[in-house]
Amino acid sequence: MEVAKQIPELYPDLIEQGGLAHALQAALRKIGSSLSVSGPEKSAGFIVYARVESGCRFSQIYIDTETRMFSFDLWNRGVCLANGATPDIVEVARSIDKWIASGCSTGELTSAFRFVQVHPSAATYERGEEVEMRWQAYLASADERPEMKAFISAAAAEPKLRQLFPFTSLVSFCFSRCTGYPFTRDIPHVVPLGRDEFEVRSYSDEPLGRGNAAEAVAIVVAALPPNCGPAVPGTAEQLARG
Repeated sequence: MEVAKQIPELYPDLIEQGGLAHALQAALRKIGSSLSVSGPEKSAGFIVYARVESGCRFSQIYIDTETRMFSFDLWNRGVCLANGATPDIVEVARSIDKWIASGCSTGELTSAFRFVQVHPSAATYERGEEVEMRWQAYLASADERPEMKAFISAAAAEPKLRQLFPFTSLVSFCFSRCTGYPFTRDIPHVVPLGRDEFEVRSYSDEPLGRGNAAEAVAIVVAALPPNCGPAVPGTAEQLARG
């Protein structure tokens, strides 16, 4: 089965208009939207892709290669909050335009478009409760990472760290000053060394010290950036732009 042969059969409108980006742009213009579509169009395996972005919101659109289906995600401030799938490119355009141009909530979007599915954590992000949600998730699953359990508990009890957004990267436990991806990388991260022993490393991966959970927490706190307040919604780039 050759994907290259299937695309013209499943998406003759895309072929006629010169690709997904052009077809989606035409659909947006048809519904009176002023949003603009960007590519690139094609990558290995003939996967077709387009992107629509304005402000803090964007959507990435793909096509299925076995059946006619447009799949897309819906992001706000660095977090994917919903996904959609429909064979109708005009409906794709309508839903993306409502999400990006109107600034609607995920609930309002799904009420208008049944083919959009909201992620379980979307409401938490929209209420601004994602930092506490993430800490509670790590505390609840700490037994699954016994090498980090003591540090997670100690860090969660420290207000200066509890206000930051926690995340993991390989074996490291990390902190961010924003809650969307990409995260900030200016706060030390912690690596387990053995039973209740941890090494604290700078964002450039230089060793800052080691010790038990409480000592590791103290090292991280001492190395926090100046004026390190609560994590805010958005990405590292958005935070840098102010």
